[in-house]
Amino acid sequence: MTRLRFALVLAALAASTIAAPYAHAKTVSKNLLRNPGFEQPLPDHEWMPAGWDTSISGLPTVFFGRDTLLAYKGSYSISLANLSVLFPMGHNWSQALLVDSTSVGRKMWGKDLVFSVWTRSIGIEGRAYILLQAYRDTISKMSLVWGVDRDAAQRRLNIKPVDDPLLDFGWKRQFFSENETGWVRREVRVYCPPTVNVLFVRLGLQGTGQVMFDEASLTVEDPLPAKAPGPGENLLAEPGFEGEGNAWEFSMPAYRGMRIEVDTTVAHSGKHSVRCESGEGEYVIARSGACQVICNRALQGKRLRLTAWCKTDSLKGTAYTKIYCHTLRGMYQVPQGEQFGATTDWTKTTLEMDVPTDTYAIWAWCAWDAPVPGLVYWDDCSLEVIGTSEGLMDPPKPKRR
Repeated sequence: MTRLRFALVLAALAASTIAAPYAHAKTVSKNLLRNPGFEQPLPDHEWMPAGWDTSISGLPTVFFGRDTLLAYKGSYSISLANLSVLFPMGHNWSQALLVDSTSVGRKMWGKDLVFSVWTRSIGIEGRAYILLQAYRDTISKMSLVWGVDRDAAQRRLNIKPVDDPLLDFGWKRQFFSENETGWVRREVRVYCPPTVNVLFVRLGLQGTGQVMFDEASLTVEDPLPAKAPGPGENLLAEPGFEGEGNAWEFSMPAYRGMRIEVDTTVAHSGKHSVRCESGEGEYVIARSGACQVICNRALQGKRLRLTAWCKTDSLKGTAYTKIYCHTLRGMYQVPQGEQFGATTDWTKTTLEMDVPTDTYAIWAWCAWDAPVPGLVYWDDCSLEVIGTSEGLMDPPKPKRR
């Protein structure tokens, strides 16, 4: 090989080595959050950081603050402390962002949204969390545009509560239940489908103790490919509740005595199940239970099977499984699975459903209507793909004008 040819080969190798990282580099936007380090105060307010809001419970046992003693970076962090779980509630800091279809916001469609924050836990008994939500929500959108609260925007739009068009298309919550930690970075990611018009980031606590947050970030990145599940793969994390239950959403109305938690005394298999219970009955009954949100567009056009084992004890109501698909055309569902009540030993229940081809979020529920007296146990749950959709699930084609 001549010296010239050898030099050209070396140059080509060097060029490929240099170019390779850039060829696979991801595109990342700037931080979209306002006041991400909580350094700027809200004018004329003692402790609220600019750009952020808090949930409202009306309870004197919940404390929000802007902390000057402990911070991961800079001079401030934010703090959330709760002293009572008499009423089951998720208290949180939040920030809402408008996805304007006429501006740079539209460039979020088809991208991944990545939310990260540093957290510090102090004496937590329960579950703290970070949460990223992508909604198509006309009321919240207009509340941001008009600068009013959501209830006022709903009245202006004359949208009745039963007609609320709110739909979540992206939802990812990361729970963490360590009692004491130093500063830990946590991150969640969701895909942003078309028609999303408002985003929420939340930093919260379900339980007692104190959690601190600092250096939050929300960026837009190139989307990761949707992962198609393998044959027989269980799409549910922690299906037997053998851990802390942190893979599950525990959803319940804020009534006294409502509880959903991992149980170590009753199980169908393994050592744990999830126990659902409530106090005395109330006039307003709401769907409650343990659920998971699957945001995977690779499931579009598939047929799913939800399987779970249920046990009831003196239940004066009904327990059942349920699947909801959130599509660009609205929420799609099939009738609930087998219903359980009174006292029933461990029984297997199965529910199947075709996923519409414009689905972006799937909610799988192990539910019961509460509050009613009695106990419900769930265990050994699975959600798997069993084939392609058996019915026509494509969205309608647009009419020619």
